[in-house]
Amino acid sequence: MSRALPWAATAALLALGLLASGCTDGYPSEDAPNVRHMTGAQHLRALNDYLALGATASGTVHRKLVSQDDCHVVLKKRREAGQVQRIVIPLLETSVEIATQPTGSGLRVKLAQHLEDGEREVRLKLDLDRWIDAVAWRSHFQQLQMNCREISAGAAAA
Repeated sequence: MSRALPWAATAALLALGLLASGCTDGYPSEDAPNVRHMTGAQHLRALNDYLALGATASGTVHRKLVSQDDCHVVLKKRREAGQVQRIVIPLLETSVEIATQPTGSGLRVKLAQHLEDGEREVRLKLDLDRWIDAVAWRSHFQQLQMNCREISAGAAAA
């Protein structure tokens, strides 16, 4: 019985120590922000953070999304020569697709606009290494789309 007591005490102290020190297996110690409670500006900031990450990884031109209104964002591309290209992206006519990169390493997120003639035009390609980043990017973009739908439905009902 004397051997069981030190073992139980050691196990209890170990468990208490783990609880006190927090989780050490790589998970964040705080909850991620709830995307449904983020503002449009916060979603755009998150999208742009991923665009910067993708540009750093691939060495592409500088890209940034800005809000035009509740249902349109503008993709600004700045080339090395300083020329800025502006592409208006209508949120409700755009789909977000995730596929593997053609090179086979990582993922490619695409924004594709569906045109009136049934064709689709890819407006943005973003290469990311991790699945979680691609899914997070898609989620932030879809939240902007949902916000646009809610505002459009409210305006139609009024």
